[in-house]
Amino acid sequence: MKARRKGEKAFPSADIETLVEMSLRVVAKNFEMYPELKGINDPVVLESITKLIDPKLPITVTARNVDTESYWGRKCKQLTNCKKEDHGGSFKQAYIERRIQELLEN
Repeated sequence: MKARRKGEKAFPSADIETLVEMSLRVVAKNFEMYPELKGINDPVVLESITKLIDPKLPITVTARNVDTESYWGRKCKQLTNCKKEDHGGSFKQAYIERRIQELLEN
């Protein structure tokens, strides 16, 4: 992994996943079964996992366990007229409030 970061060719192909990349993918894939990310202190790792989390997961799982704004920004794009400026400056708050509004109206 360090060799790849430095730009050196450590592997015969860039198609080979590192153990770190594999583990991030596995954690994201199993997020619904094990949604707590409390033990992860590295913000880069946390961001990498949340980028890989399926955006179709139920809000009951993600709302309690995902605080990364980039994830909620992607979720806001799924709704019409979902602006964080109208909801306290938070994508998470904007998504949850707009989703509840949508459910109540329907």
